[in-house]
Amino acid sequence: MNILVVNDDGIEAEGIKILTEKLLKYGNVYVLAPDKERSAASHSINIVSPLLIEEVKPIVKGCKCYKTDGTPVDCVRLANGGLGLDFDIVFSGINYGLNIGTDIIYSGTCAAAREAYIEGLAAVAISCDRRFDIVKEEIDDILNLIFNDKLYSKDYYLNINFPIHDYQRSKGIKFTKMGKKRFKTTYMKNDKGFYEVIKDEILYDVDLDTDAYLSLNGYTTITFLDANLNYKK
Repeated sequence: MNILVVNDDGIEAEGIKILTEKLLKYGNVYVLAPDKERSAASHSINIVSPLLIEEVKPIVKGCKCYKTDGTPVDCVRLANGGLGLDFDIVFSGINYGLNIGTDIIYSGTCAAAREAYIEGLAAVAISCDRRFDIVKEEIDDILNLIFNDKLYSKDYYLNINFPIHDYQRSKGIKFTKMGKKRFKTTYMKNDKGFYEVIKDEILYDVDLDTDAYLSLNGYTTITFLDANLNYKK
């Protein structure tokens, strides 16, 4: 199996190293990641100028590793159309920060998985909440579930989120749906004439069956998504 790993936190991020190392037992792992952080890049692509791909020292022993000056979605497009390889599955992450509810719209991590789905590949996006303790303890269980139960498919992409950092371990895995996460941002003009965020209020829905609610209440969530955001099985 040829496995592509991308992210939006950049080639040096801790999450992509953890994920890459764990995936090595499932196949040939190729990493193509942005040269720097591209968080909240959403589904943006570069259509103005040529993109650079540079082979770099493997981030973990046993993988083939590249970096690019493109976006997370560019990483998928470049790998699928520029490396001369056929990939069986694409993993995006592990993101430093949850991608639940409407985060999915902003997220470069989720967009990379969505691009893989659009291009006809199975794909998985994985995120955690500002710490990798739970990830290191439980990522093997998640990957075993994905591969052994053949949870992946070309018909959808998976969005997986570990629970918020208040929890030392997950209460369990919940298959769920995308919820709502509303942002109310207040800006103030500084002395240089730029507007800075001074307050970012976040409101979550109270639907007990959504990723937003369940992630905040200690569960690892798995949602099945497509280009319309919620996949109907």
